[in-house]
Amino acid sequence: MDEETDSGAPLIALIVLFIGAAFITVGAVFLTYGLYVLIRTGTWPHYPLGKLVAEVGFPLPQSGQGPLAWILAQSACVVLLSIGALITGGGAWLIARYHRRRRFAAAAADAATV
Repeated sequence: MDEETDSGAPLIALIVLFIGAAFITVGAVFLTYGLYVLIRTGTWPHYPLGKLVAEVGFPLPQSGQGPLAWILAQSACVVLLSIGALITGGGAWLIARYHRRRRFAAAAADAATV
């Protein structure tokens, strides 16, 4: 492997990490706002993910039951933080797999030259 052309993590893994970090950041903003309202008024604001999705402009499915309806009824903060953690974990796994493969390839190349 040429060190100059193959020095960093794969671009797709970095993009996945960035997307996960964006979800976590938005979830943290919702958490911070919720804590602010809780301290100010004494009640936690219920802001479900379905309301967020509708306000962004995505059409919501009309079925009132099932796992999708349950997820849309949950707090936007919890869902965004959970999605962000899953996506970021996937990106970190891709980067770790990439570096592990490079380490094994380097060890195999060293073993072949000895």
